[in-house]
Amino acid sequence: MNILSGTSALIPLPEFSLSSGRHDAVRNAGLRRFGISEADLSADFSSADRAALATYLLESCIVDPAGVLPAGFFRELSIGKRIECLLVLAAGGPETSLGFPFKCAGCNEEIELELTLQEISMLQSEADQVEVVGLDIRGRRLEFRKPTGRDQELWAGLVVRNERSLAAELTETLAVSQEVIENIEPEDLSAIEAAMLEADPLVDFTCSVNCGECGEDNKYAIDLMETALGMLNRAQSQLVIMIHRLASHYHWNEKEIFSVPHWRRKQYLELIGAVRK
Repeated sequence: MNILSGTSALIPLPEFSLSSGRHDAVRNAGLRRFGISEADLSADFSSADRAALATYLLESCIVDPAGVLPAGFFRELSIGKRIECLLVLAAGGPETSLGFPFKCAGCNEEIELELTLQEISMLQSEADQVEVVGLDIRGRRLEFRKPTGRDQELWAGLVVRNERSLAAELTETLAVSQEVIENIEPEDLSAIEAAMLEADPLVDFTCSVNCGECGEDNKYAIDLMETALGMLNRAQSQLVIMIHRLASHYHWNEKEIFSVPHWRRKQYLELIGAVRK
């Protein structure tokens, strides 16, 4: 790949706290850009198992020259950290801003919310300092570990009767001490869920936006994981379009197309566009 094209440079992984034990392991690792490799066509964005899809995307794009990352590295990250990694991959780097269009609940005026990845990373950096979530309920101290990608993938296969049953199942899985949860009442589950979400804010991300027209304070929920997956899905779609145009014009098959570096494929597309004009 041409060094001037920007496709050969690794996307740096987000910062990992020293306490996590992963700081040194990720120092020389990075992410390759998604949407330029033949392997990127294999990601099934229609899959209902979003956790497994996220793991596949991260694992297929990781570049670890020193070979120091442990097996299942991304599965063992907290859900919020995985979301941060996905956003960095989707955006192509940590310096990007993301725009979210909304309408004011008060006057229906269009509002554009801009979030930088640096802001998101700062929020996640604070969350990374918390590994065990503790709360007091009726004089008892309850402690839970933060859910990981591996938990997400396991939960995707659960068959439960209702949301309360699901919450109880998840609570039992994450409890640091199984003895503590024996006397948890159904009404305790909401407090436990709130504490868990507060400790991993990217999972259920909400923001407040003040309308400049009417002064209404709007609260919005943003699914950051689906935002990242949507961006990566569009990158895959653009890759498919590129393949189609090159195949249609030059009559190359996929293997021949991917034998050409990405930066040269882009030049061929520019030539095709120039000829059509």
